Amino acid sequence: MSTIVEACESKTNTTPEFPMGWYSVARSHELQIGEVKRVHAFDREFALYRTRSGAAVLQDAYCPHLGAHLGVDGRVIGESLRCPFHGWRFDTTGNCVEIPYCDEIPERAKIRTWHTREQNNEVYIWFHPQNLAPKWDLPLLGELDDEKWTAPRYAEFEVPAHIQDIAENSCDPVHFQYVHRQPDVPPSEVTIDEDGRTLHLRADASQSDFPHQLHAMVLNPGLAVVRTSYGPEAEMLVYNSAQPIDKHTTLLRWTLSVRREIEDLAGDDVMKGIIAGIGDDYPIWANKVHKHRPVFCREDKSLVMFRKWVRQFYIDVREVS
Repeated sequence: MSTIVEACESKTNTTPEFPMGWYSVARSHELQIGEVKRVHAFDREFALYRTRSGAAVLQDAYCPHLGAHLGVDGRVIGESLRCPFHGWRFDTTGNCVEIPYCDEIPERAKIRTWHTREQNNEVYIWFHPQNLAPKWDLPLLGELDDEKWTAPRYAEFEVPAHIQDIAENSCDPVHFQYVHRQPDVPPSEVTIDEDGRTLHLRADASQSDFPHQLHAMVLNPGLAVVRTSYGPEAEMLVYNSAQPIDKHTTLLRWTLSVRREIEDLAGDDVMKGIIAGIGDDYPIWANKVHKHRPVFCREDKSLVMFRKWVRQFYIDVREVS
C-alpha cells in the first residue's frame, strides 16, 4: 500500500512560544512626558505611557470596566492613566485609584503592570509568561554617551519571522558566505559564559579583503551587541533590540555608532552597508519554516550550541504548578 505524502510544512509547521528576556518596546525619544501609546507585542495589546515625573509604564491595554483600550486616547494624570471611556484612573502599579462618579472602587478594578526599564535610549519590557521579576540586567552601552563615538544612528525593520530564527544568525558564520556573498567563512568561535546565560561569537577576518574582527554578544533572543574592529580607533557598534509582535513577526530596532576617527573616512559607508545587508536576509526569513528538529551536519557546531543555549529562555507554563 502506498504511503500518502504528508502535508507541506508551510501548512503544518508551528513556531515556538515567546522566549523570556528583555525586549525593546520604544525609543526613549518617542515617548514624551504625558504621552500615551498603543503597543502590540507578544501577540498582546499594551498601553505605554510616560508619567509626569518621567517614568515609563507598560500595562495591559484593556480597562477592566468595559474593555476600552487605554493606549488609544487614554490620558496621563500625574502618575496615573485615565481611561478614555468612563474616566477610571489606574496608577503605575495597575490599581484603580479613582472612579469619578463612584466613591467605592471594586476590588477587581486592576490592570496588569509589566516590568519595564529605560536604558540605552530605549524602553524595555522584561517578558516572562508568568510576569515574574527580571532574572538578569540589561547591558549598559557606554559608547552611546561617549564623545569619542558618533551620535547614534537608528534603523528599524519589520521582519516576518520568529525572534529565535532571527537571533540564530548570530551563530551562523557560514550564511555570510552564501547570503551576504562574502568570499569565504572567517575563522570563528562560539562560547558561552560560565553561568550559561550569555553567548559570544568571535570571528577573525583579519586576512580578508576588508580586514576586521567581530565580537557578537547575545544576551537573549532579540538582544545582541555586535562590536567590530577594523584597526586601532576604527570601531563600530551595532545594537539590536527587538520587539516580537507575534510569533511570525518581529520588529528589529538597530542602533549604530562608529568611532569619530573614521566618521568621515568610512563610518557612514560602513553603517549604510550594515543596514543594507538585512535586505539579503529578508527573503530567507520571509520564506523559511522553523525547524524544531533540524538535520545538522558535523560542522554545524555553532548552530548546535545555539539551539542548546536558547532552551533556557522558554518556560512551559503547563509544567509549573
